[in-house]
Amino acid sequence: MVTLRSAALGVSIAALMALGACDAPPPGVKPAPQASENCVVLAEGLYEFQDGQFLAVSAENLQITSGTGAEREIQSGFAELGFPWMSLKLRDRVATLTGTAPSAEAKAAALAAGEAEIANHAEGGRGILVVDGLSVEGGERGVGEALAMLSDSGVSVDSCQRAFTGTMAGRNIQFESGNARISPVSGRLLDAATGVATLCSRFLIEIGGHTDSRGADDFNLRLSQERADAVRAYLASKGVSEDSLISVGYGETRPIDPALTAEAYEKNRRTEFKVIAR
Repeated sequence: MVTLRSAALGVSIAALMALGACDAPPPGVKPAPQASENCVVLAEGLYEFQDGQFLAVSAENLQITSGTGAEREIQSGFAELGFPWMSLKLRDRVATLTGTAPSAEAKAAALAAGEAEIANHAEGGRGILVVDGLSVEGGERGVGEALAMLSDSGVSVDSCQRAFTGTMAGRNIQFESGNARISPVSGRLLDAATGVATLCSRFLIEIGGHTDSRGADDFNLRLSQERADAVRAYLASKGVSEDSLISVGYGETRPIDPALTAEAYEKNRRTEFKVIAR
């Protein structure tokens, strides 16, 4: 028996109806060629139907999933704590808190309460990554906003690239000057990127490090590689498969803005994520 799971159950059911069933031959009998190209034989296991394919799903990624009792139980606690405007999106090991807070203070309190609720739930403490997708009314947008959209959609090269692009738009991972030590202020941004990488780990994810043009070429090339390596190490420490992560340092060779101004330097010092089909 094959067990199927899908982020969009209706799509999977429709696909299965179209595919039909395949009769397995008796033991010891060589299977005959299938009469219909719509017949697909799957080994026993857990699958997700996306982008026209059945993709194997690891059992460890089924701890908490959108629509489960755990999600509803955790979210119901938000209203009791005084945050009825906060919601939760769960997919695989990634929990994104979403909603619009009336103030920055309310957002900070809601984030702390949401993280505690997830950590204290019987199923929530099993390596779940909590990402800030909360916006402030009339103010900043949640850094996990693009991740929340990805959680609701099918995972593809294009949707994953959009999620990384949206996450990094107007933002940058900060490092200490002249070295590869990540600044603590970038923790929330890195966690959002980690969430995207977790959902998109079936693809290769290139982490590209870039510097501005100040300093020696060889120093900038080495620094950009070390910074890309540091981001890769952070994502891996949060559970992203190392096999899906590639770190590349480009130094100053790919500037966004060639001007020799402070604004151009700031644009060119950046970390970029590129999603590549395997």
